Amino acid sequence: MNILAIGAHPDDLEEFCGGTLALYTRAGHPVTMCVVTDGQGNPLGKPEEIAAIRKAEAQASADVIGAALVWMAIPDGRVMVDEATHNRFVDVIRAAAPDVIITHPPDDYHPDHINTNQLVLQATQGAHTANYPSALPPLPHAMPIAFMDAELGINFQPEEYVDISEVWETKLNMLLQHRSQCMPGRTYDPDFVMPPPDQIGLARETRILSEFRGLSCGARYAEGFRWWRVAYRLGTKRLLP
Repeated sequence: MNILAIGAHPDDLEEFCGGTLALYTRAGHPVTMCVVTDGQGNPLGKPEEIAAIRKAEAQASADVIGAALVWMAIPDGRVMVDEATHNRFVDVIRAAAPDVIITHPPDDYHPDHINTNQLVLQATQGAHTANYPSALPPLPHAMPIAFMDAELGINFQPEEYVDISEVWETKLNMLLQHRSQCMPGRTYDPDFVMPPPDQIGLARETRILSEFRGLSCGARYAEGFRWWRVAYRLGTKRLLP
């Protein structure tokens, strides 16, 4: 299977489905990690320099599991549901030719997350519509879409779980490639020395959520998902690892 995971910001995919992506690649399934924004919003610094740092971090994370990285570079905080962006999403989906797409849930906290969800749902239709204008050929089938967890797990009730206990360290390694997001304060420091993971807010939040999802399904660590339950997107086989 080809797997396409689409996250609004660098580190979103690692936080909410990094273990699942690691299991896919370990099983031999090609994985594409698509990051929609350029991540320039955090930390403080020259936007173009921060964007370059965050792209390098995203690439380092994808390299941990041998995934392909697609970097859309839409300015952080400015993901809009408009025709131009929709067309770009169609091309990303057609290029990846996924059997499964993973993205944000529709009711997450950040506008970039919410709009990424809406763009994915809309663009999957165009991706397999025969005469939709694109330089890439249409896909022959509609793609199932799995929603990964929401920020801090709020208002998200999983209906399917993936036991990521065996790849927890891999997920953590992917997350910690995003050094700029692990720094205290708001200013980028190239000389920053990483503390132990439990002293890093992002890593601690991710561990707690993964342990909580694991508690729900009898695993040490787990990730939770829901499916987009609409016509032509449902099947009879388990698609998650």
